[in-house]
Amino acid sequence: MRYWALFCAIGAAVSMLAAFPRARRERLLRRHGRTAIGICRGHLNPEEEGGPMRVRCGIRTYPEQKGEIWVVVRTHDRIPQVGEQFTVVYDPEDPLHAESLEVIRESRMWGYGDIVCLLLWVCAFLIYGGCTALAAD
Repeated sequence: MRYWALFCAIGAAVSMLAAFPRARRERLLRRHGRTAIGICRGHLNPEEEGGPMRVRCGIRTYPEQKGEIWVVVRTHDRIPQVGEQFTVVYDPEDPLHAESLEVIRESRMWGYGDIVCLLLWVCAFLIYGGCTALAAD
């Protein structure tokens, strides 16, 4: 039983970090991200129906930068028009990982995918634990 508990705990931790990179990326941006002014360059369709609109924008990670870095960010409520400025949060180590400030403010510590993953691992732990307990009797 001890080994199944250890396996489930390690598996849950790994899947929380690896299986849901968007939630992980949002948490990292919330903690370590820097803000920049993004200029909307175009609109893209949502990744999923009813999901947030995606916006292609250009950002400058420091003021004296000559060109722009083009990133795609998501927006929920307010979709900026082409040429309009809005705030973007980016990862200083990899500026291509960016999100709009609106999405970062709205996201929670635990996203929907994180909760589903946790519930799956709890169910697996209970099933494996039950089977192990029955086999031990």
